Amino acid sequence: MEVGELELELGVDAVRSPQGGWIYGQVAELEHGFNPHFASSLYLLGTWEPGDSPRLDGFKLQGRVRPWLVNSFFVPVFYLEYEQFHHPETYREVVVGSLEEEAEGSFSTEHEVEGRLIFSQNFDWGNLSLNLAGEKNLDGGKIAFGYTAGFFLKGPNRMIPGAAAFDPDGDGDSHVLYGLEVFGGIGEQGDFGFHASRQEHYAQPFVAVPLSARLALKTGVAIGL
Repeated sequence: MEVGELELELGVDAVRSPQGGWIYGQVAELEHGFNPHFASSLYLLGTWEPGDSPRLDGFKLQGRVRPWLVNSFFVPVFYLEYEQFHHPETYREVVVGSLEEEAEGSFSTEHEVEGRLIFSQNFDWGNLSLNLAGEKNLDGGKIAFGYTAGFFLKGPNRMIPGAAAFDPDGDGDSHVLYGLEVFGGIGEQGDFGFHASRQEHYAQPFVAVPLSARLALKTGVAIGL
């Protein structure tokens, strides 16, 4: 993010499994760029199922540190996040570990820490990114690993100023972005690697459109692989 930039992001995830009906996850994120090296966010996550009242699932606090201001894919950004969930989260941006069986009984509050290495580079044509994630439950258990990767292509110039994320070539104007994201689990401590039959993997094409200097819309469809 640009220094001093304050961003509010509201998201809705409409999820339908092959066996069930629709369920809707929500996220509200407030992010601020404190200086060229550090940005931080607060997330609130919720769920709404038709016939039930909306609920607050939990919150996240995260910080991103960029030690070196170099536009190179091989120079990482370090990401650390604390998560507290009172209910299983519906809105998900990353998957780690292996598939979990439905646990019997009530859900107990979980406290987790997640770290990521973020590799990303802007080009004249767009952006290429890879995140490697590790998640640890503070109440015990093994470290679970996952990944997110993707690219976007710079589309038509909207001829309006906007957030730095919509201006990969740095020309001062926002662009429509066309992209693809993939994310999934890559095992856990002592069982690291790709095991397709025991992990979740998703592919998500998306389009992001700046509507004004202060408002943008991103929409996509994630497909379970």
